[in-house]
Amino acid sequence: MSVSINAGRRALVLASAAVTALGLSLTGLPSAHAATPSYIEQGGDNPVTAAPPVSRPPTQHCTVTLAKDFPSNTASGAPQNFSGTLTPPTRCKGPWSKVVLDYTTTVSGRQYDRSGSLDIGGVNVWFGTTQEPGGAKPTTFHFSKDITQYTSLLKSAQSFSGGIGNYTSDVYTGVYDQTVTITYYRADRPHPAPKTPDKVVAVPVSDLTPDSSAATATLSDLPRNITRADLQVTLKGNGCDEQWFTAVPNQVAAKFPGDGLCQESAYREALVSVDGAPAGAVGTYPHIYSGGIVPTLWRPVLAIDTLDLRPEHLDLTPFAGRLVDGQPHRITVSMQPIGDRWNVKAVLFLYTDHHRAQTAGKLTTDDVATTPHTSTTSHSPEAGTVAYAESARRADETAGYVDTSAGRVYTTVKNTRSWRNAGSVSDNGMVQSIDQSDHLSQRSISRVGHHLVRSSSVRESYPISVDFSAANYTDDQNFSLNGTVHMGQQVTSLVRDGRRPMMRHWNWTVDSYGVLARANGVTSESDGHSTSSYHGTDDLGRPYWHLIRTNHGKVLSDRHSR
Repeated sequence: MSVSINAGRRALVLASAAVTALGLSLTGLPSAHAATPSYIEQGGDNPVTAAPPVSRPPTQHCTVTLAKDFPSNTASGAPQNFSGTLTPPTRCKGPWSKVVLDYTTTVSGRQYDRSGSLDIGGVNVWFGTTQEPGGAKPTTFHFSKDITQYTSLLKSAQSFSGGIGNYTSDVYTGVYDQTVTITYYRADRPHPAPKTPDKVVAVPVSDLTPDSSAATATLSDLPRNITRADLQVTLKGNGCDEQWFTAVPNQVAAKFPGDGLCQESAYREALVSVDGAPAGAVGTYPHIYSGGIVPTLWRPVLAIDTLDLRPEHLDLTPFAGRLVDGQPHRITVSMQPIGDRWNVKAVLFLYTDHHRAQTAGKLTTDDVATTPHTSTTSHSPEAGTVAYAESARRADETAGYVDTSAGRVYTTVKNTRSWRNAGSVSDNGMVQSIDQSDHLSQRSISRVGHHLVRSSSVRESYPISVDFSAANYTDDQNFSLNGTVHMGQQVTSLVRDGRRPMMRHWNWTVDSYGVLARANGVTSESDGHSTSSYHGTDDLGRPYWHLIRTNHGKVLSDRHSR
């Protein structure tokens, strides 16, 4: 039961890399924030979220079980996956109004936060992380995911494999028991089947590392009649890039030699290329896992999208004319700068011409920079504190056309990003403060002549600020950690494609404080409080709001619009 700060001084990675595995929970221990210690209960409440639930149509439906109370580890402790063949239920053959994945997990004891995934037909359908257990009392967490966009894949029998990569020992005893189902909701007149991609293609890109910062997947046998292409990319940082937004410029780290600060700046992006031609760059949400920074920050309100990591999309339609030539094509994903290992999950969603077996086209504009415009400033130490600021921006454009049964469709895609990170480091690298803003936008317009065929726009803002201190660290039996995090996710999307425009928007925030301390090997302080709010629309575009307040690991109030 050791806490190592060797990488010690990689300030914010400290907690998630070592302390989080202690299984420390909100017990009835003294707390500077606990006027009434009796409020603190072992394990606290199960995780809650302010996000709206996945809507479900009131139609005939059937549920298929992929795993039932399936343990993440064998009796000998080795990690294991559940697997089998997923077949559409005969009583609920398509078309489907919606298809929903439900994933419920229970764990107790001590354990790290872990990663999990689900692949169907070789295509990644879910990628996320876990809540850490709170001790002997079981912790149960659940998420639902709309997977209707994978309909073309789900129409026929497909192999599946999934689970949580978990490792156990005499100390880290927690085993994640998983129940996984998929529910198919049949379409009817009031609840028709939505338009979904005609083909879903796995893009098997390997992990990226500082020694291998680019990876390529070769795709064969693509449809010859593609009209639209959308690439979905999910990125997950690990090690020193687990909280990548807290990494500092190299010149700042050099002012704290031997303190192990994570370097390579705090900017991260994945550049996507098609057959060697740059197609655009995707950022990533600043995910924080349930052991991140200070574990008590996330009990019981998790950070945003912890269980189901948020993907980013890149419109590759301008490249469709190249993809229909019947030849293999290469999708390359690269990261620079990169500080540690990154997992990459990529899926290509393709729409085809239902009235023509062969389309053709051309890429006409490829104005995508291989690197963003960046700026970094750092100041000389003042009273042991070093302040710095970084910025990055992009303004990329691609365009092309596809000759279809409806005529020649011209598509223009514009992607922009404006990112800024300002921070300070003090107390020999053990105290850190950062304030980051990240604004991303993508706008796609497709026309036949002057006639608008389709337009889509999405604007995303990912603000996050972190204040963290491990200044009172002596050794792994005597330390004090405390942290404050504000994180947000502001999204507005609008799609027009000849039907009723579909708009969604939301402002989702989490404000959390956590403290964790040990004196002479005994936990002396373990507490936290948080507020999470969601204001916007649900997945049907209906107004929705939700407000949650917690203290001492318990939900104090939970109010929502329905």
